[in-house]
Amino acid sequence: MSRRSGRWRRAAPSPERVLAQLALRALTPALPLARRFGLLQESVALWSRGLRQHKAWAEHHSRCRKLVAEVTAELPQRRKAVILGSGFLRDIPLNALCRGFDEVVLVDIVHLPPVRLRLLPRRNVRLVTCDLTGAMAWLAGEAEGRADPLAPLIADEAVDLVVSANLLSQLAWPVADWLEDHPERSSALPTDMPARCIAWHLDDLLRFKARVCLISDVEMVERERNGAIHDRIDLTYGVALPPEDESWPWPVAPFGEAERDREFVHRVCAWRDFRGS
Repeated sequence: MSRRSGRWRRAAPSPERVLAQLALRALTPALPLARRFGLLQESVALWSRGLRQHKAWAEHHSRCRKLVAEVTAELPQRRKAVILGSGFLRDIPLNALCRGFDEVVLVDIVHLPPVRLRLLPRRNVRLVTCDLTGAMAWLAGEAEGRADPLAPLIADEAVDLVVSANLLSQLAWPVADWLEDHPERSSALPTDMPARCIAWHLDDLLRFKARVCLISDVEMVERERNGAIHDRIDLTYGVALPPEDESWPWPVAPFGEAERDREFVHRVCAWRDFRGS
């Protein structure tokens, strides 16, 4: 296993799993930058990992869904919900959102075919494909600065709920890995780009007038079977966050998933009203 930027990587999968992942990648429409930065490949791998670790991740997904449902119930009106980092729809109460809101907008840089198929019968769901860092074109030398990825949604007065769903830490690692792999380009960019991606997203959330719910893993702990902690990694790159409303452990890689005698557990924090924190 190799690990960079607070991520771990599973050892080489079986030939059958490789073929299944290749097929899924081939069938997925994706932005060129998503392919260039490895986000399509990572999305397919994460989909497969989630299937393998369904039981280990079940409590985390359940707590996320419950929290979003509770926040939704507190809203005085429910016109439009925006889910940032919608991913595989495992950590959001999709049925409740579709019943409760006039429109549900799912925003991510990759929407895999299984997700698209699940949404076919739902008439009030809209997919938006977007680089939520706003920085990938800049990194690739195709732009002179950061784009504003959420400007149209921030300007939409009908948005009553925004959920950043296990997204925040995922904005930094592709940037950190890319800078490491492209030193000739990184010398022309700010050295703290991964942290800036975290801070930019937090600033974007504060620009919404709607209720904002933030759920994010903030730390990774690498632990041995005897309980000894081998490593701790700050997944927010030192960017300050207000005190959370609640937190819980997420066993992202239980023993045997990445290494036989080590597990990788993330600490997840949630803010029910991030703008009011």
